[in-house]
Amino acid sequence: MIKTILILFILTVYIQTQAQEHVFRPGIIINFNGIHIEGDNDLFWDSTDGSIFGGGGVSFGAFVTYDSFKKLIGTLEIRYIRKGSIYDFKNSFGQRDFEELKLHYIEMPLLIGINGKIKNAETVLETGFGFSRLINSKILFDDLTERSRTPSTLGFKKYDISWIADLKFRIGKNKSFLLGGRFEYSIFSIHNYYNLHNMNYGIELNYYLFNNRLR
Repeated sequence: MIKTILILFILTVYIQTQAQEHVFRPGIIINFNGIHIEGDNDLFWDSTDGSIFGGGGVSFGAFVTYDSFKKLIGTLEIRYIRKGSIYDFKNSFGQRDFEELKLHYIEMPLLIGINGKIKNAETVLETGFGFSRLINSKILFDDLTERSRTPSTLGFKKYDISWIADLKFRIGKNKSFLLGGRFEYSIFSIHNYYNLHNMNYGIELNYYLFNNRLR
C-alpha cells in the first residue's frame, strides 16, 4: 500500500510538472514537532507516581499544491511523521527514569487553503485531514530499571485520522519557501482499549521545486 501511494505521488508530480506547470506546484517538507498523547494516558502507563509529557519529533516528505483559483489552493502531501509521548518516573533505585513511546507513521494529508496577506507578508492558511498508517511502534526504556508495569504497544491501531491546520508565510527572493506553524490532532482514538489521541505541533518549512518556472 505504501509503495503504491509513493508511486502514484511521484507519477502525479512528474506528469503535472511536465504538462501543466502553471497550475501544479511540487515541493518538499520538513517539520520539527512537539509530540504528545492525550486522553487515558494515565491508564495506558498504569501508574500515578510519575508524570506524562510531550517529546520532540520530526516529519518530512513531499507535496503537490494545485492553484485552482486565484486565492484557493489544494494540497496533497505524503510524509513520514513520528508521534508519541514520554513517561517520567522514579525507578527502584530512587533515580529519575524515562519510558518513551515512539509511534512511526506514513501520513497522507489532504488540505484546502487560501492565499492571503498579514500586513505586507504573503500567507497560506490551510486545513484538512491526514490519513496515517502505523509502520512501527516501540517503547524505549532502560533494561536495568524496567518496571513490571511497562505498557505494551500491541494495542495501538494501524491507522490514525487527524485534523490538521497550519499558517505559513512565503519567504525568500522568489517566494519559494513557506515557513510557519502546524497543528495536528487525532479525531478518533489511536488505541483499541484506551481513549488516546496524538497531538503534534511545530514549525514547518516547505520548499517549492521549480518555483521560478511555475510563476
